[in-house]
Amino acid sequence: MTEQQLSTEGDSPPSDPRPSRRGRFLTPRALGIGSALAATAAAVALVFATQTAVQATSSPESPASTPIAADSTDEDAPEKATEVSKPTTVAAAYDGLTGAEVEYVRFLGAQDPAFAAGKDLFGEPGLQFLSTDVADPQAYSDGHRRLLSLYYDYATNETVSMIVNVTNGAIESVDRASGTQPAPTDAETSFAWELLLDADTAQPVVDEFAALTGGSVLTPASAEVLLTAHSFVTDAGSFGAESCGVDRCVQVLAQVDGGAFLTTSTYVVNLSTRAVLSIS
Repeated sequence: MTEQQLSTEGDSPPSDPRPSRRGRFLTPRALGIGSALAATAAAVALVFATQTAVQATSSPESPASTPIAADSTDEDAPEKATEVSKPTTVAAAYDGLTGAEVEYVRFLGAQDPAFAAGKDLFGEPGLQFLSTDVADPQAYSDGHRRLLSLYYDYATNETVSMIVNVTNGAIESVDRASGTQPAPTDAETSFAWELLLDADTAQPVVDEFAALTGGSVLTPASAEVLLTAHSFVTDAGSFGAESCGVDRCVQVLAQVDGGAFLTTSTYVVNLSTRAVLSIS
């Protein structure tokens, strides 16, 4: 694997770190279905090819659109709604995303049998929503507006891709791929952080935080910590996380008060099994 650069006071960040939602109680009510950076792809196959081990804070070159971060709780997530109306105005094929159409296609995706058959991050029925972006209009000739939604199925460890036609409200394709790991959502990042702190092997991280903050106790809700994360896929140079890449695994970066980074590069959190792994 490619290790994160280390500073003298812990792990250094990826470029342009973004904030992460943090909650004390990591349940669907607290974290919801989550959101993440969207995949950029011209076709479903390309989505799967380009989503492996994507940094949560990275962005593709010349993106076709700016993904909407459709954060929502369990109660008000579009997937849980009784009905979501079609947007009054359907955007042109090449236009950027709107919040209304993201909600609409998320609702439509939840009506597909493949959605209910899956499991989310918390083990509850329904696929884990990851992101939505504009499907490449050049792949079609009818001028219809299409969005591409990505989900993760924790029941099968597969990335699920849906092409939804906003113009006519049809789900045109549902495809699955194993061994692909889109960037983790905020909910996944927060859940991984809590699992890491609950592990007995994480005591060095707790001690490091106390040393940096004058004795403060590190908890998942510590306001001094800014979280980012990236997906983790094992390689020939990594030992201790051999299932990662098949299983859904992430590494968490934790920055203290906008300065030093805690040393978390030796830990990988397997979200599929909820195990905290020590790697070398």
